[in-house]
Amino acid sequence: MFGGFGGLVGSFIVFLLLHSIPPMRGVKQSLINHLGKVGYYTVYSLVSTAVLIWLIHEVWAAPYVELWPFEPWAARATAHIMPFSILFFVMGFVRPNPLSIGPGKGFDKERMGVVGVVRHPILWGFVLWAGAHLFANGGLAEVLFFAGLLLLSVSGMFIVDRRKRRLLGDEKWSELSSGTSNIPFVGLIKGGNCRPTLKDAFGIVLAVLSFGLVLWLHPVLFNVSPLSGFL
Repeated sequence: MFGGFGGLVGSFIVFLLLHSIPPMRGVKQSLINHLGKVGYYTVYSLVSTAVLIWLIHEVWAAPYVELWPFEPWAARATAHIMPFSILFFVMGFVRPNPLSIGPGKGFDKERMGVVGVVRHPILWGFVLWAGAHLFANGGLAEVLFFAGLLLLSVSGMFIVDRRKRRLLGDEKWSELSSGTSNIPFVGLIKGGNCRPTLKDAFGIVLAVLSFGLVLWLHPVLFNVSPLSGFL
C-alpha cells in the first residue's frame, strides 16, 4: 500500500502517539497512579527508546529513493553543528528549568545558564541534530525521518510553553519566562542572563564525553565516521 514505506509510516505513527501522552494530563496522571511516578518515567523511557530504535530500523529498511545526492559540504555542516546539538541536549538535562522538559527544581533566575540562551535547550538539541542530518541525507526515508523530528521538536516548544503556563499560572509564568526565548540569544537581549553555576561546568564535561561517545559509536552503528566531516 505504501510502496515499501509501510513500516516507516506505522512506526512513525506509534512514535507520535507515544509522545502525545505527556501533554495529556489525564492520561499521564492515570498511568502515574497505576505505575507510580518512578515506574511511569522508567517504563515511558524504555518504551520510547524501543520505539525510536524501531523507527530507525524502518528508516534503514525502507527503499532508497534519492531526493538529492550526497555532498561533502553537507557532511562538514553536520559535523560542525553536532557539538552544539549535544551541548544543548546535555545542558538541558543538567540545568534545572521549570519552563521546559527536564528537571525543574533548583532553578535560579539570577544564574540562568543555558536557559538564558534558549528556553528549551533539550528540544533545540533535537532541532540542531535533525536539521544538521537533513543536509547529509537525501534519501526519501531519511528526509521523512529527520524532517518529521525537526517539525515535532519545533512544535513541541509551543506545546510545552502552553502546558507549563497552564501549570504555573500566568503570573508565575511571566515572572520565570522573562529573559528567556524560544529563539536562541533573544532572551539575553530581553534582559536575561546566562551566568553559570557548578552544574554548568559538570554539564560541559558531560557534553564533551558524550560527543566522544558519539564519535566512537557512530562508525559502529551507521558505518560513517563523523570525523570525516571535519576534514
